[in-house]
Amino acid sequence: MRKNLNIIAAYSIMMGLIILVGIFQSWNIALSIFNLCLISAVMTMGANIQWGYAGLINFGIMGFTALGGLAAVLISVNPVQEAWSAGGTNILLSLFLIIGIVLIVRFVLKKYQKTKIRNYVIAAIIILGIIIIRLVSEPGIEAIEEVNPARTGFLGGLGLPIIFSWIVGAFFCRGASFCHRKSSVGLKS
Repeated sequence: MRKNLNIIAAYSIMMGLIILVGIFQSWNIALSIFNLCLISAVMTMGANIQWGYAGLINFGIMGFTALGGLAAVLISVNPVQEAWSAGGTNILLSLFLIIGIVLIVRFVLKKYQKTKIRNYVIAAIIILGIIIIRLVSEPGIEAIEEVNPARTGFLGGLGLPIIFSWIVGAFFCRGASFCHRKSSVGLKS
């Protein structure tokens, strides 16, 4: 009984503080805080069920949350035109280089079956690719970060409504879970 009273008192104090924020600052801020509290509560319940009942610790919850946040930024934030003109081409070129490296590694994996040289070739492709990507992307990153770093310092997103980021976030999480499943299917015990 005492535990229930403590919980009720804690929730009452929190709701009272949120109401005070709404009265003295803004109801938009109060509702934003309340929204973050609800999101944190759902994430905590998920972690508590996995860790508390099943004994499994899952750090993937935060990874999928980060993918949802990335989707929100990429979709709903307005693009920064100055940053795109300063270093956007370098970043896009780096993206195409990454895709090219992945395709080359896939080709080598299919072409050479279980040979010792295959591992060395793949390692050389990845190391050389990382060096080339660094050489291409570093000047672009520095140029983008110099564009009004107090306000932006990044490329921005597409400037679409936030509702579209939920769909993109679902695709991001599905892609991450697909990669995770493909990489862990072959593991033993």
